[in-house]
Amino acid sequence: MKTIDHVIIYDIETLREMFLLCIYDPEEKVFIDVEIDKNISQLDLFVKICDKYKDYYWIGYNNLRFDSQVIEYIFRNTENWIEYKTSDEILEMIYQKAQDTINDADYETFPQYRESQLSFKQLDLFTIWHFDNKNKRVGLKRLEFEMDLENIEEMPIWHGKRNLTDEELFSTKTYCHNDVWATYSFYLITRGITTHPLYENDDKLELRLTIEEEFNIPCLNYSDSKIGDEIIKKYYCETKRINYNELPNKGTFRKSIALKDCIPKYVQFKTPQLQEFLKMVKKTILSQTEDFVKSIQFYGQEYTFAKGGLHNVISGVIYENDEETDLIDVDVSGYYPATIINNGYFPVHLGKSFLVGYSKVFYRRLELKPLSKNDNKIKGIVNALKKAGNCPYGKSSDMTSWLYDKKMTLATCLTGEFSLLMLIEDCELEDIHCIMCNTDGATFIVPKTKKETFNKIKSDWIEKTTIALSYTLEEAEFKKMVFSSVNDYIGIKINGEVKCKGDFMKDFELDKNKSARIVPIALEEYYVNNTPIDDTIKSHSNIYDFCIRQKASNSFHYEGYKKSDNTTTMYDKLIRYYVSNTGEKIYKIKNPSCTTNAPNKSQVEAGLWLCAVRNYLPSDVKPEDCDINYAYYIEKAENIIRKIASHGKRRKATPIIPEQLTLF
Repeated sequence: MKTIDHVIIYDIETLREMFLLCIYDPEEKVFIDVEIDKNISQLDLFVKICDKYKDYYWIGYNNLRFDSQVIEYIFRNTENWIEYKTSDEILEMIYQKAQDTINDADYETFPQYRESQLSFKQLDLFTIWHFDNKNKRVGLKRLEFEMDLENIEEMPIWHGKRNLTDEELFSTKTYCHNDVWATYSFYLITRGITTHPLYENDDKLELRLTIEEEFNIPCLNYSDSKIGDEIIKKYYCETKRINYNELPNKGTFRKSIALKDCIPKYVQFKTPQLQEFLKMVKKTILSQTEDFVKSIQFYGQEYTFAKGGLHNVISGVIYENDEETDLIDVDVSGYYPATIINNGYFPVHLGKSFLVGYSKVFYRRLELKPLSKNDNKIKGIVNALKKAGNCPYGKSSDMTSWLYDKKMTLATCLTGEFSLLMLIEDCELEDIHCIMCNTDGATFIVPKTKKETFNKIKSDWIEKTTIALSYTLEEAEFKKMVFSSVNDYIGIKINGEVKCKGDFMKDFELDKNKSARIVPIALEEYYVNNTPIDDTIKSHSNIYDFCIRQKASNSFHYEGYKKSDNTTTMYDKLIRYYVSNTGEKIYKIKNPSCTTNAPNKSQVEAGLWLCAVRNYLPSDVKPEDCDINYAYYIEKAENIIRKIASHGKRRKATPIIPEQLTLF
């Protein structure tokens, strides 16, 4: 298998009066700059650099759509330029190429040079992490915050500015160096070289090399979602014995969808309430653009049917096991893929041949999964097959996908929801109470005397819902679960492992917002180890965990006002700050171009809180040296504790009602 041994990290700046290529070579640990501006023209150095690194992987951020396009354009024209063009003429052509490339991207047209046409091998971290998706889009500045980098720096010069000073040229270079270093830091995380608990030892590039070798799919720059899609395409083509270019390029659009055709015959209920609910749903007909959203009260819980799955409504409660009851969470492994196979769901334009290939994906993963623990290559294949298995449900609701068929989406979702509700009903009828339901699983209070009954209910449920493939139920036993809502909770397992969601999460994916991370850290210490909130917050040593980010847009910007000297500061698009005892008020200011009804001016932190903006924040700075207003963070944590304490509910003495808390 090929490897990725030699890499360079790079970024370019394309100003009207300056072109800059900045490279970091991690092997030699050096920065290299190639400049064209009023003072210098280094096209000859550009050629030498291209020759030196012609066999390396060029790593960037959004480089497939932009940086590589400009580099390729220059590379193909340098010979003519060296002989005939002045620096001003060269800069004008490079600048125009950059603007045309940006314009093409804005209109979602293909770049001039496809990846296969580029002279230098590119690795684009932006596409690998799927940050090019409009619902997940993350800029490099946001990543600098999420990665806790010392310097978060915005471009200091407008790209079209004329008559640049030497100071402005220099500041552009330092800015570009900072971007390259941020990209290198992100590259290390991509390779799993990090202490981040979600990404440590998870080498995304090694996984893609394994997939290329196993499936013959050139996927180095593919997102996980696209990898899954391409594997499904490959299996479908093999099943149909067609070429890749014979695949349909669009899905099935329906005027209406009858929900009675989306619910299997095995879905049946024993209680009159759920029987009537099922009848009502089966009479429903939805249009192409409608989703099914309904709620029902059942055994003291409100259950919501929606596109994301079946959920119940929870508002502030703590549960704990005791001598008489256990807290058992049941998760259905591979729930939606198994549901698709069990019930024969497929995009109608693809026919039943889709299920043949899709089933091969699912069964091969099950076959290889036990072997993946001790073999990294097999682990990579298993991970790829998992991505493929999860792909069709999501893609079936994407109008731009070849898998699009809204009926398949609704059938998969409704089948999963009603099947799970059947399990819940059977448990409730045996006095086994469901306390949480969340898409592909549920948590139950199981009386110890009902353990055998609970096990039989589960096995009977598998038998009732199995047509082609038995569901696999994975169990976890908790000693304590603390809910702010169904999506915000902390659970402490019998083995001491802690599971956190929402408000309680302290380890975030990089496309999420880790602002004020100290709050969930303190909440976990409070509920797991009974550590007072203020003890955790006041003794914490990582300054970045106190930081909060805000990002401006075309509609508004941020300004800081310091009352002590009556000064106002205009801030860059993204700001990093912490709440301090001395500092300034930060305001969100509406721009003149904004046409919404948003207020013209509002406080970022309401009330009397002051902020210290620190876009440059060295990692060796200690919280105790920053005049942090700990009361702000303590209040944030204790507000969540209050919410839980004030809504506690009791059922058969099992939910634990928190005693009145002394918060201050």
